[in-house]
Amino acid sequence: MLGIVVTGGLAPPREEVREELERADILIAADSGLDTLSSYGYCPDFVVGDMDSLKDRGLLESFDDKRVLVYPEDKDYTDTELAISTLYEKGCDSVSVIGGGGGRLDHLIAIYSLMFRDSAPLSWITDKEKVFLVKGKFCINLKVNTLVSLFPVSSEVCKMSSLGLKWSLDDLQWKPGDVGISNVAMDERVQINMKSGKLAMIIPMDNE
Repeated sequence: MLGIVVTGGLAPPREEVREELERADILIAADSGLDTLSSYGYCPDFVVGDMDSLKDRGLLESFDDKRVLVYPEDKDYTDTELAISTLYEKGCDSVSVIGGGGGRLDHLIAIYSLMFRDSAPLSWITDKEKVFLVKGKFCINLKVNTLVSLFPVSSEVCKMSSLGLKWSLDDLQWKPGDVGISNVAMDERVQINMKSGKLAMIIPMDNE
């Protein structure tokens, strides 16, 4: 089952994520992600968070109590984390995040840090970038000359090989703190085979 969290912060245009939203088995709004979903014309299955940044609290009136999970502002987990945990509790085995762009740097880092976890999101789509979790055999269709940046998100050393990139990843060994900035897609299909570890791939919006 696929679960999608739409969280606060800057989000992509509706058409950029329409297919993802239509494929979702469970759709959750994390706090002001409800504002975003409302602007898209979608109604989430659940709303989760402390609701401190929700612009229109009147939107909550259309939900019964079982679908609105309200937490205190002083808590140990972010609204996005709580939403992801809820998706797994509801039986989802894969999760994606939409929104979270712009705003405070610590909020951006908090969502990016989720990629290091065992229950990492498969993707995170902001207003300007798409972030994908690269593990096992990973393939993606891109426009030629798309910029591709890669970052280790594993305590394990990342060993991998690649096809379709200007600078091959073959025989490289990356540790946390290593970076692969501004590689380039030379073919319309890029493939990365992870022998160990996992990566976060960041590409600009509109380049798939």
